Amino acid sequence: MYENIIKDLLLEQYSMHAEQIEFISHSNKIVYKVYGTNKEEYVFDIYLKREEEGSTANDDNSKYFTPAAIASEVRILNILNEKYPELKSPSPIKNKDGQLLSSITVNGTSAQCLLRNFIAGNELVKGSEQYVSQAYNAGAVAAKLHQCSNQHLQSEYSNRPVHRQQYVQNIIHTVELGIDAGTITTAQNAIVKEALEFIIQRMDEMDQNPYYTGIVHTDLRDANFLSDGEKVIPIDFGRCVYGYLLYDLGEMCAHMGGDDSEVQMIKGYHSIRRLTHYDIVTIEAFKILFILSVIAEFILQKDNSYVSNTLKRLTETDLVHLLSSEPVIPNIRSVI
Repeated sequence: MYENIIKDLLLEQYSMHAEQIEFISHSNKIVYKVYGTNKEEYVFDIYLKREEEGSTANDDNSKYFTPAAIASEVRILNILNEKYPELKSPSPIKNKDGQLLSSITVNGTSAQCLLRNFIAGNELVKGSEQYVSQAYNAGAVAAKLHQCSNQHLQSEYSNRPVHRQQYVQNIIHTVELGIDAGTITTAQNAIVKEALEFIIQRMDEMDQNPYYTGIVHTDLRDANFLSDGEKVIPIDFGRCVYGYLLYDLGEMCAHMGGDDSEVQMIKGYHSIRRLTHYDIVTIEAFKILFILSVIAEFILQKDNSYVSNTLKRLTETDLVHLLSSEPVIPNIRSVI
């Protein structure tokens, strides 16, 4: 679609002769794979969002794709590669002016664009022979991302969308709408609200210690880890926020849990960044927070079996355990 324009830009801005350019995808950005003259491989991103039917300029996702947010994401990737090159995460390539981002015009619209290294690997596959060991490595990777945040990314905190107490308050309000819709009972809503208020209290406590806050990936799951046969590599940092680092662990448990993988993830993290009992309970709470955020998206759908079945499990088991200081994730507390 834009191959010739990209070829010209690569030659002008990067002194690169592209032998072949292949379209990969277009959602929040247009992604191409680029082959150099010596078969070296790159990825070229054009930050031009595809207009979806019914989309609006106020779409909540738009906050991740402002020019300032894009520039911040690219700086984070650059710092991560400088400070933790062993993670092999996506590495931006500077143009001839020493800039991480360039500008391209497509169909009369100017957009930011990025050339980065191509990462060869396969998504993690739950249930595979390697998955449990990969889960351990994924936990260790998350710990290194959080170390990098605490040590090197403070300057980016104010440049990212915020994922803190107001986010939880919004979930409380949205889930409550399900009472009138008939998708949640008053009793269920009461325990959900109590659990979410517990999480807000945890956030208030963690605000007192900068160790707990920083740049949070918020989308660490099977599809956003690649395995090259040796390492587990984190990708897709477009939705990183300023918030609570342990949220990543909670969401990882929600996405990648099952069998022994949750425990192994926590062990991997603990091997790099030591966890306490307080931290483990917080991870369990954040796992529940993520699940409730998904429920909130669909709370007005009366025939959604995921909503009804998950609310039943949460309000009868998981939330009861959380609020009574009992384990939510089996065996997780044995890690410390």
